[in-house]
Amino acid sequence: MKTLFEQLKTLFDYELYSNAATLANLILSIYDSNRATLSPQEHFGTLVFYAESLFHERRFREAETVYRQALQLKRLLTKSKSPNCKTNVPGPVPGQVDLQSEVELKYKTARCLIEMRCHRDAIVLLQSLGLKQRTPKVNMLLSKLCHNHGHERSAIGTYKEVLKECPLAFEAIEGLLTLGVKGIEVNSLIVDATIAPQCSEWMSSWIKAHANIQARKYTEAIQTLRSIEANTCLRNYHQLLVLIGECYYYNGEYEQAYITLKRAHARQPHAKNGLQILAILMSKNKKVAELEKLIMPTPALMNEYTSEMWFVMAQYLYATCRYEKAVYFVQKACFLNSHNVEALVLKAEVLFQVKKYQQGIAHLRYGQQLAPYRYEIHKALVDNYLITGRYREAQLQALKAVKMLGEMARTLVLVARTNMKDDSTQPKAKALCLKALSMNENFLPAVFLLAEIYERENDNSARLKLLTKHAMHSQSVKLHVMLGETLKTEKNDSAALDHYSIALNLEPSNRYAMSGLLTVGQNKGSTGSSASNAGASISFVESMTEDGSDMPDNPLEMIENRTAGANDMESESDAMWSDLEIEINQ
Repeated sequence: MKTLFEQLKTLFDYELYSNAATLANLILSIYDSNRATLSPQEHFGTLVFYAESLFHERRFREAETVYRQALQLKRLLTKSKSPNCKTNVPGPVPGQVDLQSEVELKYKTARCLIEMRCHRDAIVLLQSLGLKQRTPKVNMLLSKLCHNHGHERSAIGTYKEVLKECPLAFEAIEGLLTLGVKGIEVNSLIVDATIAPQCSEWMSSWIKAHANIQARKYTEAIQTLRSIEANTCLRNYHQLLVLIGECYYYNGEYEQAYITLKRAHARQPHAKNGLQILAILMSKNKKVAELEKLIMPTPALMNEYTSEMWFVMAQYLYATCRYEKAVYFVQKACFLNSHNVEALVLKAEVLFQVKKYQQGIAHLRYGQQLAPYRYEIHKALVDNYLITGRYREAQLQALKAVKMLGEMARTLVLVARTNMKDDSTQPKAKALCLKALSMNENFLPAVFLLAEIYERENDNSARLKLLTKHAMHSQSVKLHVMLGETLKTEKNDSAALDHYSIALNLEPSNRYAMSGLLTVGQNKGSTGSSASNAGASISFVESMTEDGSDMPDNPLEMIENRTAGANDMESESDAMWSDLEIEINQ
């Protein structure tokens, strides 16, 4: 007949963790009353099985307490080394993890502390292990913790220790490159893997691409990654497509980023990598229906929701102008990952929409500490300062963006926008736009801003020439609407009608194109409305953003809230969100 301890081991071996936790608790209660129930080693084994069962059941706070009890008892057993402590409890099978080792107990305790968000306690605990005791998984966990909490030298050392035994640990490779270690040095750490037949054709290029990403040389990184895709066996690798898409996004090439990330998502629909940026681009492109399909939540799987998934839900709510709900979901994303830069930017944008400007700025400032080279943070700050009339601060922030990111088309346009308030500084804005177009002749935000400057100067000829040139090879709704407005001002109603029609074909719900189309129709019967048309044109131009998307300064101004019809019945998506809120609040 089996003893209670043997019954516990059977439950644990068969992975009946909830049952094992219940029985272990019962055994320990009996042991408190009768010490003869368990030998010291069986007592230790019971604590280990109990802690492991709680860990598997995600009861981390309880598990952490029991793991510490097991560690304390192990130290006592090690000191005593009494023959009475020996039992017939089997040791670990070769090749399997020794659950009773000090290393494993401290590792699992650290995992519990991380789940409890006690990251510094986890670092101290793992660092208490000797260098020779640390396994690759201990070093990897310690590396991530040190990296995320500013202990860069410790992180570099532990990442290198990981690569000594596991040269294809990609997170360790990328971590070293992120911390400024040269690609050549990283390559030397994994030379055996680099020259292996299955890795030789792509490994060096992979490291080179990541080194370029960390150096913010996105064009070179894209070229290298595209070469890997075209010439190696990794052409169907999901993460490769995600990296290419992210590089396009960071480089401001939003259309290419959208196409590439859409391909990656189609290949692995449930992968979280690249999901946030894809959601942002869907929102920019006003593909709200696709965004809703992207994130369709399943309340039964709430435990699977990562920071990325909460972000995507928040992005959808933001895109549909439901800001009160959006701020709740984006806060969930920030709570699960305080270093989620996209979530910080989105939360700031939501706060700006509800007029909480100082709180939004605080989130952007924190994001700037984490990622000072992210253009989106600089742009969001400049936008906010301009909206609130803080023009000097907007200009300083734009100049800071140029200093951090370098002179490129979009940073020059950012500075130009801050010089649009006064006629005295408008020539400087014009010069910056022309310089931006000399760098990238197809950069539409520069085109839009320069067209506005020409309008203010009453130089309709230059404005018309500029817009016509770019409309020939652009599918931008905004560009065709602006050209339609200009042609209407020039009394060329037939050409204006053509461009309004093109805009409506591209985006049937664009109210500016519809309004222009109706106005052109009225002009054919009456010419007395030209003054109001010119005013509408100026109003339209001033509402436009400079980010290259075909949207006004409020990026959701043109997205109408969908209703269920005259009877105001709840839509399917509204019902889904209602169910999700109930699940969260339980």
